[in-house]
Amino acid sequence: MKAAKKLLLFFVINNEVIKMDLEKIKEFIIEKKIVVIGVIVLILGGGYLIQKNNQPAVNNTQVLSENNKTQPAEFSKSENKTTHSTSNLNSSSKQNTVTVDIAGAVKHSGVYILKNGARLNDLLKICGGLTDKAETRAINRAALLKDQDQIYVPHIGEKVENPPGNGTSNNNSAASDSSSSNSEQVHLNTATVQDLQKLNGVGQKKAEQIIAYRDQNGGFKQIEDLTKVTGIGEKTFEKLKDQLAL
Repeated sequence: MKAAKKLLLFFVINNEVIKMDLEKIKEFIIEKKIVVIGVIVLILGGGYLIQKNNQPAVNNTQVLSENNKTQPAEFSKSENKTTHSTSNLNSSSKQNTVTVDIAGAVKHSGVYILKNGARLNDLLKICGGLTDKAETRAINRAALLKDQDQIYVPHIGEKVENPPGNGTSNNNSAASDSSSSNSEQVHLNTATVQDLQKLNGVGQKKAEQIIAYRDQNGGFKQIEDLTKVTGIGEKTFEKLKDQLAL
């Protein structure tokens, strides 16, 4: 009976010991498990952060590299287009327009740009026209304008020895410069009253008649047309023809 009690007591004690060991083992495993999980989480988290920080740098490097490859080509194309556009504009401007300066008895003096082939009358329309005091007999409205022409419209009664121009085809030339003496030719289509009076036997009245005929008929087609002016016959023309030019 005593042996049985001792045996039962042994099993009870042994069972308690086993339970205590199992509890300690469980606690050890739980503690270690938490540590292991923590370590794993730290490793995974650190790896993710490292990968995340490195990835944009690579992408940015690729984007910068691609931009560096494409931008010079695009800039070059843009630069070439600008160069060609400017060149074409300058070429077109030189061929299709003329720049002229007008002053004197006009409503709005200044520098104007007109189409190539424009005449003085076109310029007068753009600048507002002539004033009431303009000496219309001193200009040729049908004169063809050239680039850099300088036009001066005198006032009535104004004596201008060397005006900048009156719509002649010569740049920066005075209207009266077409004839400074009887030995020089007078251009019928550009001469002023003062120019014509320098011709042998031509006074103010006859000079005015010549200009009136010129304005009414759009200029002289040939110097022989001078005989169509009242008061100028064949004999007078023969004396003057060596001094005349269109």
